[in-house]
Amino acid sequence: MVQTMPPPHRSPRRSPHPSALVRFVGSHPLSSFVVLSFVPSFAYVLGCIALGLPLVPWMFAAPFVGPFLAAFLVTAAADGRPGVRSLVRDLVRWRVGARWYLLVVLGLPAVLMLCVLPLPGAAAAFAPDPGELGGWVLVFFLVLVVGGPLGEEPGWRNFATPRFQERFGPVRGTFALGLVWGLWHLPLFLIEGYNHAGGDLAATVRPYLVFLGFTVAIAYLFTWLFNRTGGSGPVAVVAHTFFNVTLLPVLFPGVENSFRYEVVQLAVFALIAVVLVAATRGRLGWAGPTRRC
Repeated sequence: MVQTMPPPHRSPRRSPHPSALVRFVGSHPLSSFVVLSFVPSFAYVLGCIALGLPLVPWMFAAPFVGPFLAAFLVTAAADGRPGVRSLVRDLVRWRVGARWYLLVVLGLPAVLMLCVLPLPGAAAAFAPDPGELGGWVLVFFLVLVVGGPLGEEPGWRNFATPRFQERFGPVRGTFALGLVWGLWHLPLFLIEGYNHAGGDLAATVRPYLVFLGFTVAIAYLFTWLFNRTGGSGPVAVVAHTFFNVTLLPVLFPGVENSFRYEVVQLAVFALIAVVLVAATRGRLGWAGPTRRC
């Protein structure tokens, strides 16, 4: 049974005397969300880079001072306490059809591992190592809880996805959101070694452009999942975590998470995005607008 996508978290109730800033944020929720997502995160990450702090664990806080906090602040300004309660309900909306969890837990990792096969020697390197599974599960839950997924998804999906769809439609709105999502990660590419970023500009631009294209491509999958599961926060968080935590050490020991692997993933998920748009006739499971932003 298809879940009904919840409308953006809106309510006519307001504080009787909101400040000018609160009124502005409430009147411009999308632009306010983008600014509040970017400015604290950029300042935090760039400050940590300037201080020479190690990549982990300080980068884990960036999603929480950015998209997570922005989602709640803008919702509170635009919709008051009822909107915040509605946002929280969506974040814990775990009771969706079992097939959606199976798709995310089994289907998504399967596609990611199929992306390994075009790599030189990858097929011969397939040698599942059960001994690595325990460590992988630990890393998976660590990243889910304190890493990017739990901090980012309340913003990108539960707050921004319905609003981008209402403003621009599912296809263009998802494209815009995918760009915002990818641009938000830009400061991290100043760190040599992050997602294959090099030590100079030329060696950084190429992996970043691949990453940016990838976030746009998988944004279509996330929008489709969001719409079809009624805006389930847990489904989005689990899916995001599978993109962050590779199964290579468990299934393909010795195969590195290389730049070429990232390019193959981009091509595969771009194809999936095209198929989703075509199969849904550009709707991506969207039920239609409820109220314009």
